[in-house]
Amino acid sequence: MGNKVIVSSKLDGAVLAILPKFIGDAINTLPALALLKQLYPTQRVCILIRPHLAELFTRAAHYGLEIILDDRHSRNKHQGLYGMASQLKHQNFALAVLFRGSLTDALLARLAGIKNVIGYAQNARRPLLSHAFKLNLCHHYIYRYCKLVNDAHGRPFTHFSTPKLIANESKLTLSKQGKNIALYLGGKVKGTRYYPQKLALQVIQHVSTIQNINIFLLGDQSEQAEMEALAAQSISKGITICNLAGSMSLAELVDNIGAMDAVISIDSGPMHIAAACEVPCVAIVGHGTSPWSLVAPKTRKLIALTHQSMSLSEVDMIQDIEPARIYHSLLELMRDQHTNQS
Repeated sequence: MGNKVIVSSKLDGAVLAILPKFIGDAINTLPALALLKQLYPTQRVCILIRPHLAELFTRAAHYGLEIILDDRHSRNKHQGLYGMASQLKHQNFALAVLFRGSLTDALLARLAGIKNVIGYAQNARRPLLSHAFKLNLCHHYIYRYCKLVNDAHGRPFTHFSTPKLIANESKLTLSKQGKNIALYLGGKVKGTRYYPQKLALQVIQHVSTIQNINIFLLGDQSEQAEMEALAAQSISKGITICNLAGSMSLAELVDNIGAMDAVISIDSGPMHIAAACEVPCVAIVGHGTSPWSLVAPKTRKLIALTHQSMSLSEVDMIQDIEPARIYHSLLELMRDQHTNQS
C-alpha cells in the first residue's frame, strides 16, 4: 500500500474527521465514521463540519461523534485558517482523516500539529499527508470514504454499512389512514438538476389522484417563492397541498422526511436523507454535479429515473423524465412497501 499501517491500539489521542460541505456528501461519510468508531471505541472521534450541517448530525447521534464547528465558514464568528488550527491544536488529535480533497484542509491538519493525516493525493497536497492514497474516480463516494479509513489501518474491514439517520417525531399533521408523500423538485438554483415547474405541476396532479393522499412540498429559503407559486397553481386546480419550503431547520427536514410514506426528489440532499431514513424514494436524475453511479444511495427502497435525452442543453435533459413515469414509479414503490409490510 506504500504507507506504514496505522495500528489503532497504539495511537494515543483523539481522532478528527474533516467532512465535506454538502448534505449528501456529509451523509455518505457516515459508514466511514462508523468504521473509525470501531477502530477507536474508547477515544473521541470528532467531526469538523460547516455550521449549517450541525443540525443534520443531531439525527446521527447514535454514531457517537463529537461535533466541532468549522468557524472558518461561520457567519457570526469568522475564524481564519491559523485560528482554526490553533483551536484544534489544543485538543490532542493523533489522527486526521480528510474526506474532502481540499489543500487547505490538509494544511489545517498539519498546522494543528496532527502527526497522522490520511487523505487522497490530489490538489498538490501529497507532501502534507502522512498516508496518501491514489483516488480512483470510478469509486462510489461511500466507498472512497471507507477505503481511506480501511487502507490506512491495514484493511481490517471487508464490508461497510449504509448511512443511517434517526428522525425524531414530526410535528406535521399527517394522514393516518392514507399516504403522506413529500416532493422535492428543486428551484432554478439547482441548475441542471431542477425539474421545471410545468412538469412538477403535472407530477402533483398525478400524485393527487391517489386516494387519501397528503402532499408536502419541500425546499429551502432560496426556493421558497418558487414553491409558493407551485403550491398556488396546485390549489387553483383543486389540489390540497402543504408547502413546507423555507419553513424548516435541517433537523426538522430529517424529521419530516422520516415521517413520510415515500419521497419524490431530484438528485440532492433530501434524496440522501430519505435513503438514510429508510423512506422509499423516487429519484429524478438529470445532469448532476457528479456521475449518478458515484452518488446513488445504496438502498433497495429507491427507483432512479435517468434521462435518455438527446438534447445538447444540459438544463433540458431532465425534461426527458416524464411526469407519468415518475407517478408510476411512485405507485410501484408503494406497492412494494405494502407487500413487504404484509
